[in-house]
Amino acid sequence: MTARLSIGEFALMTHLSKKALRYYHEVGLLEPIHTDPHTGYRHYGTDQVTQAQIIRCYRGMDMPLPEVKAVLAAERTEDRNAIIATHLTRMEDQLRETGKAVQTLRELLTGSSGQLDVEFRTLPRTRAWALTSMISLDDYYTWYADALREIRTALPRVEQAPRGPLGGLVTRELFTDETGRATLFVPMDVPPPADTRLVEISLPATRYAVAVHTGDREGADRVCGALGSYIMERQIGVPGPVREHYLSIEGSDPTHTEICWPVTADSR
Repeated sequence: MTARLSIGEFALMTHLSKKALRYYHEVGLLEPIHTDPHTGYRHYGTDQVTQAQIIRCYRGMDMPLPEVKAVLAAERTEDRNAIIATHLTRMEDQLRETGKAVQTLRELLTGSSGQLDVEFRTLPRTRAWALTSMISLDDYYTWYADALREIRTALPRVEQAPRGPLGGLVTRELFTDETGRATLFVPMDVPPPADTRLVEISLPATRYAVAVHTGDREGADRVCGALGSYIMERQIGVPGPVREHYLSIEGSDPTHTEICWPVTADSR
């Protein structure tokens, strides 16, 4: 038999604060069995204790409220499990990102990122297919994945193979102002298919200082920072976009990247 509980008693039994219980009532997640129309006092039933504890468990896992509501409302076990599995996958992704951040911070604090190897190279004028857009910094990874997919779709439509690895160019404003021009390109000696957004560009011959980053994008900023410091300390930098060459890509994430910083013609 269900017993009626005051909100304080229910809070004590479920370890949910009265503030949380009021909010869950307001959003329709956990409604009391009775609300006094004169005083507004809420009363809960002992048969709601388990449901409240389940809600607390899901919220302790940072499950968004709409998903908690969907789990509780799911009539089929398959639907409920699918929602939970999606959230668990998201938690696993967050855990991996946290692990990367911890590793990066330890390396920065201990100075154990490794020795930077810098090569000076003059790249010749290069004909290429390209996609270029003005984007915000927050949209860069999404834009990159979409542009990469477009280029990959177009490449099998011509008989010629690329003359080099895919590459990217970003203007400095993308980082200084959080809005700037981004380009993804692939060296090609034939025109791109006419029914695509790809255009032909000519990359000018430029002298670069080149450093290699191995791993996903999370650590590329450290190599870029170390390379930039190396160049500025020697006062050999010149205006122009930083160029990247993606020597290997897994899915849409580069795993082996050359970072090329423009330098004076006599740098060595």
